[in-house]
This record gives sequence, C-alpha cells and structure tokens, in this order.
Amino acid sequence: MTSFFARMFRQGRPCHLRRAAAAVCAVLAMLPLSGCPLNEVAFGPLTNSDLRLFQSRLVYEVAGETTDAVVADFNRDGRPDVAAVNPDTKNVSVLIADDAGGFKAAVNYALLDAPSALHAADLNGDGAPDLVVTVEPLSHVAVLIAKGDGAFEAAVPVNLVSGSVPRGVAVADVTGDGRPDVVTADSGSDTVTVLAGLGGASFEAPVRVACWAGPRWVTAADVDGDGQPDIITANRDSDNLSLLMNTGAGLAGAVGLPCGTAPRMAAAGDLNGDGLPDLVVSNTGSADLSILLNQGGGAFAPELRQPLGQPPTRLVLGDFNRDGKTDLAALLFDAGTGGSLGVFAFFQGDGAWGFGAPKFFGGGWQPFGLVAADMNRDGMLDLVTADAGMKAVAVVRGRGNGGFETDQRFAVGNTPRAAVVDDFNGDGKADLVVANMDSNNLMLLTGDGAGGFTRQPAALPVFGKPRSLVSGDLNGDGKPDLVASILEQKALTVYLGTGNGLFILASPVTVLSPGSIYMSQVRSMALADLNGDGKLDLVTGNSNADTVSVMLGKGNGTFEPPNEMKAANYPIGLTLADINRDGKLDIVFISRNDPDQANDAAEPRVVRMLGNGDGTFDTASIQRYTTGAGPSDLAVGDYSGGGVPDAATVHTANDSIFRLDGSGDGKFKAGARLNVGESPVSVLLADLGGDGLADLITTHLDGYAVVRYSRGGGQFEAPRHFLAGDGATTSVLRDVNGDGVPDLIILNKGTSDVSVLLGKR
Repeated sequence: MTSFFARMFRQGRPCHLRRAAAAVCAVLAMLPLSGCPLNEVAFGPLTNSDLRLFQSRLVYEVAGETTDAVVADFNRDGRPDVAAVNPDTKNVSVLIADDAGGFKAAVNYALLDAPSALHAADLNGDGAPDLVVTVEPLSHVAVLIAKGDGAFEAAVPVNLVSGSVPRGVAVADVTGDGRPDVVTADSGSDTVTVLAGLGGASFEAPVRVACWAGPRWVTAADVDGDGQPDIITANRDSDNLSLLMNTGAGLAGAVGLPCGTAPRMAAAGDLNGDGLPDLVVSNTGSADLSILLNQGGGAFAPELRQPLGQPPTRLVLGDFNRDGKTDLAALLFDAGTGGSLGVFAFFQGDGAWGFGAPKFFGGGWQPFGLVAADMNRDGMLDLVTADAGMKAVAVVRGRGNGGFETDQRFAVGNTPRAAVVDDFNGDGKADLVVANMDSNNLMLLTGDGAGGFTRQPAALPVFGKPRSLVSGDLNGDGKPDLVASILEQKALTVYLGTGNGLFILASPVTVLSPGSIYMSQVRSMALADLNGDGKLDLVTGNSNADTVSVMLGKGNGTFEPPNEMKAANYPIGLTLADINRDGKLDIVFISRNDPDQANDAAEPRVVRMLGNGDGTFDTASIQRYTTGAGPSDLAVGDYSGGGVPDAATVHTANDSIFRLDGSGDGKFKAGARLNVGESPVSVLLADLGGDGLADLITTHLDGYAVVRYSRGGGQFEAPRHFLAGDGATTSVLRDVNGDGVPDLIILNKGTSDVSVLLGKR
C-alpha cells in the first residue's frame, strides 16, 4: 500500500500523480485486458497542475516513511520550511518553501541509523535554525548545522550513554548560560539526558537524571515562572509524567504527575489565560486526554480527563479559530488494531480548561507527526502532518474558524451504502440522510449551512438492510420525502417528511407483479416525473427478479401498481436520462451476472430503453452495449461535448472505467477502457470546471476519490487525488455550503463515517 500511495502524489503539487507514475499509468492503460474486445485509452497531461477542485491537503514527497516533522525558516527568507525524519531510509528530508506557495523537491541528509524524533533550534546563534535528531538504535543524537541558505552540513553524531535509546528530544537553555542545550527522553534507561551546549554541534559530556519508566516524550516549559525551563516527560511504562524542576544549578529529582494509561506525549500551553503553562497529555492506553492546570510554583491542580473514544497520539495546541483561546488538535489511532485512523480531532478551547465537542477531519494516510504553524502567512494556523503511508508531509490549511481544508468526517452507522442531500428540517440548509446497511437504519445529519453536519440522535429504523435511497416531494406538500429499498423486503419503504426533520412511515411501494416468487433486491432506483403530470414517479432495478419496474406517482405519497418489465439480467446502476434528446426520459442500467450465483454467466452490458413520455417505456427499443467484466456502477453525462449524453461504468476487479460515447441518436459507440487505479467502486459524471463538459469522478475502496477533467472528445486529463476514509464506496455531489460550488460527500464503510470535501474554484 505504501508504494501505491507514494506513486499517487507528485512532488510539490496538491494531490496528483508524479510524472513518472503518470507515465506508468499511461503504459498500463494501453495494455490489453484479457477477454475484453474494447479499446484502450490513455490520459492526457494536467493543464493546470496547481488547480484544486476540492479543499484538500497539500502533499509533498519525502524520502521515506516519515514519522515526525518540524517547521522552521531554515533559509531565513521569512517563509516556513519543513524537515521530516524517515526511519526506513535512515535520513532527514528538508523541504524549502518555493515562490509558488509550495515546496521545492526534498533534499535528504543521511544518518547513521533510523531516526525517531527531531527538533529545530538555532544552536550556534547565526539566526538559522539547526536540527537535532534522535537516533535510537545507536543511542545518540545527530546534529545538522544549517548553512543559512536552506542547506545543512552533514550530520554530526553526539553520543549519549550506551543503552539510552532516546525517543524524544527538546532544546532549551537548561543550564542558564545563554546557550541552547539538548534534552532527550531515554526509554532504554528511564532517564533524561542533558547535553549542555557549547555552541553549534559541540556539547559537554551527557548528564543523566532519573525519571519514571519508559519516557517517550520530553518537553521544556517554565512551569514555576522563575525564568528557567523545567522538563516534563511522558512515561508510557509507568503511566505518568515526570516533572523535573530547574533549580538553576541543575534538574531536581523527578516528581510524578498523574495522567491516563500509556501516555504518548505532553504539550504545554496556557489553557485558562492566567499566563501559566498548563499540560495536556495524550493517553493512548485510556483513549483520552489528561489536563493538568498549573497553579504556580510548580504545583498542578488534580488531573482532569477528556474522553475521546479512540487513542490520541500526537497533539498540538494553538488558537485555530482566532478567538484568543487555546484550542487543540490531536491525531487518532484505532483502539482495535493500533494503526492510524488517518483522522485528527479538533477541539475548540473554552478559555477555562475545557474543550468543546470534537470535530473530525481527514489527517492523511498513516500520519504520525503533527505540527501547528502558519504555513502561508495568512494569520491563520495550519497543520503539517508526517504521513508514513504516503512517504510525504502534508499541509492542511486552516480556515481561521476551527475548520480545515481537508475532508471533514461525520460518524454514521455501520456500512453506509447510500445517501441523499436535501433540506429535511426546513431551515434552508442542506441536510444529509445516510442508509446504514449493517445498522439497519436511516440516519439524519442536519447541516449548518457551512458544510458541517450534526447527527440526530434518533435514527429511522428499517426492517432489514437498506441498500438504495432516493428523496423527493412525493405528496406535493413542498417537503422532501424518502424512499428506501431493503434487501430482505419485496416492497420499498416510504417515509413522508414533516419538514422539521421528522418522518412518518407511509404505505410501502410494491415493485413486483402480483404472484412474483422473487425478492425484489432493489439495488438502484430513480425518482422523476416521467409522464409530465407534475408528480414524481419511481423506477427500480429489481436485481433478483431480473426486471425493471415503473410505478407512477399519485401525488399523495403513494404509487400506482408496478409496470414490471423483463429487461435484462441482474439490473443495477439504474439512472434516468434523455439519451436520444427527444425531451423524454429514458432508462439506462447495467446488466450483469448475479455475483451470488456461481452458474450465472450473463455477459456484462449497458442496457438502454427509450421512454415514451407518458410513463411507459418501449421494450422493443432496448439496446445492449458490451462493457467490461463485473461492472458495479454507472453514470451518464456529456463528457465528449456537443450536448450528447455519454455513459461510464466502473469495474472494481479490473481497476478500470469503461467509457461509452454517445452517438447523438440515442445510441452508444463501442466502449473504451480507462485504467483508473486500484479498486474503484463508484463513478460520477459532473461538470466541475464550469466548461460544459462532464468530468469523471471515481471513488476507490482504499480510501480516496479521483477527479479527471474532461478535455472533450472522450479524452480526460491525468488524475487529481483526494483522500477520504477507509472503504470509501458511494459518492454524492451537491452544494452543501451554499457557495454555488459542488461539494463531494463520500461514504466510508471501513470507518463508518462520511467525508465531506468542500468544493473550491
């Protein structure tokens, strides 16, 4: 997985392929697919590589699987630069800011063994920050002296006592001589080591001071206000903090401070505005935060806890919403697997000691390091993550209001499979209803009008697994209603909206003819006015029955009996569109083999059936078009240009899309295969660029979406990637913050949440 994600991002550009990877993909796209008679198509180059279609992280490649990063102005040009440690490649990557708001290609500096942590500080007084790096296996720190132009001298090893195993590092003038000293947290010897600085890479012999067991982190802060930095360590093995007060003649013996279990780090900051540094601790074992308010003189109030539900690792403090109060952001790990969730939580500080309810955002692919800094000098704090899974550092721009330019996450139920957007509570803001297949419910999330959502406590129960969901005004009261398909039910479930966020269970909708022995297994459906009477009608693809049904709406929330048509095998991906441009809606869907029937060898095809404009369809007009094996989703839109509808199908097993260009007479031309990356599961066609051409959006199981701009004539540009959650499945494109730009909502079954990526032009 690591190598795959490393290929996805081009150096110094937001979220798209490197040139070499693009060339590889182009070659792959031209290779023949076994058993497929369709043409192969390569992608064109990016016309504007800096364009971001959605507010997303800016990703910059480093040498290896980075685990920590720092931000400092290494070349003294006033712009923040980044350095990151790479344990697998045993080096440090330095990225210098360029003139375009990004970074130049990383320059790498070799170390003698695997690094774990780093700190930036001016050790020699020349105004350029130097680097101090812990090298655990060799029990030393590596010092890289800055040249002042962004480059560094070769690393100089400075030995600690053998067996120290330094895990954390801080720099402060502990000895009070005006020169910076290096302090390490030594997990191998349960000590703190002080290297008294002599200037540059020269230090006095190491001095050890005992602390508690298993220190993993060290920070320096003047906790008693005497002008001398004191030392705090987070001790994983003894489940506490060590406080070593600076007496002016050295560090006093360690005093234990309480925290949760398996603390990962401690950050110092003024939470309550009294001018004293308080402590916040991330506890990976107890999955919470410990808050220790400073009472002055080195004393702290009794510990306070902030539960999180998932283990926090790295955290940062800062005023992210510019209200003068200290806020907090923390990376989260999975309590079950111990792996990174790729999510960070943001907590707004209340100015006393507490924090508001967390907001969750996409944090990258296996992020381990987290830094807060104003990267673009706009007065708003941003975040920088060290992403091991992508071998990259990423900049997450802050919006200055507690929001960030990355996907915001909202928890839903288990296995979300369908979603609709509408104003369900009548406040003029877009809301979201999600069908959670393995929670057997529908969940309403009310929108705040700015792209945020609040999950409502009472979910709508359904009697089985909801698979498909549509919304519209079924009874003419001006309030959106819901229709849900339940895999175990023959009929569809209807909920009439009351306009205040509540719903009333209405009469079910029968989709199969009387006497049918099949379960309907509706996996896709569509609402539209098919006969021009101003009432919404319903069309379903009945996968188990191999039929398509049309139910004409009565305008009161009920429907006429179904007109069930034998159309093709296992219909899925059903959509309505005017394919022959006669002003009447036609039906387009996928016909394929039933994946649950081993002996079903039906050939995969796209099926088109013309509408008559009166709610009926001409079964004699059915045409079938060959597509690739195992199609799972279909979209219709004009990507070729000229107002002619085209179609695209997604094929998970073959990592591809099949393109069916419209011919203008209601038919499609022979298909063409496009390799789009690993495990695509859904496809959208929509005009994101405002040029009248439908662009291609695919969602991938590995946790990301890909946008390819249409260039007309059936040609698409190289991909732009946007991270979402694990097990990303279905996507919905709607404007949820009212700025006129479409936003992307992605359902993540692996993390049981939805990702919202706000559009950006």
